[in-house]
Amino acid sequence: MTKCKYLFIFCLFFSFPTFSEVAVVNNEKIEQRFVDFIKNEVEKQGRKVSNDMEENIIDRLIDLKVINQAAKRSGLLDDPKILTQAELSTQELIYTLYLQRYIVNNPVKNDEVKSEYEIFINNFDDREFKASHILLKTKTQAQKIIAKLEENDNFSTLAKESSIDESSKDNGGDLGWFEKRDMLEIIYDEVSKLKKGEFTKSPIQTQFGWHVIKLNDTREAPLPSFEDKKTELKTTLQKRKLKQHLDELRNQAKIKFK
Repeated sequence: MTKCKYLFIFCLFFSFPTFSEVAVVNNEKIEQRFVDFIKNEVEKQGRKVSNDMEENIIDRLIDLKVINQAAKRSGLLDDPKILTQAELSTQELIYTLYLQRYIVNNPVKNDEVKSEYEIFINNFDDREFKASHILLKTKTQAQKIIAKLEENDNFSTLAKESSIDESSKDNGGDLGWFEKRDMLEIIYDEVSKLKKGEFTKSPIQTQFGWHVIKLNDTREAPLPSFEDKKTELKTTLQKRKLKQHLDELRNQAKIKFK
């Protein structure tokens, strides 16, 4: 990509009317709009912009200007890698701003959140499990552990001696209490089949290695209230809405892979 093409794209995205300037650096203006933008962002955070803070903002903008001018003189802006990085950064920024505006213009409604909560209730598993595991590098090692457990060897002792899970081995492999959403699906599925005191008779493979798991206890999990789940469900619906919109845009676009 040529420098001219990059500058065209930059200007296309960032075309502004003329604003008054707060400073001039080597004949290049620093316009008031940049100061106003930064002040607005600071005020959004609930902070008041003092005169000293505004002076610091202008000083920072001057630093940015002199560095950019130096970069231009050094030939940095002629480097294709730099131009590519700058263009990608611009596209990422536009991507984020566009989706933020889309959510503002297409908000998740309270009725949608309530409907999602009803789905959550219908699929809610009211069980929590307390389990321990022994994590091994190979299936053969896990099978040997199972054989020792069938000979009534102590699970906690074997975990301390053999488990490669540094976070749980010293506690005898204790994983604490967990519910479905807290655990890998394959682990949860296998634990939910066990009775209290039982251990898995076959090794379970995950990306971490091979597991032997023992169920220590079960209890009923309290059903979260709508207020407790509201923010989480709203975020889930927002992500789903954004994904659907992105899929629509991709389906409407003429995309050719080369």
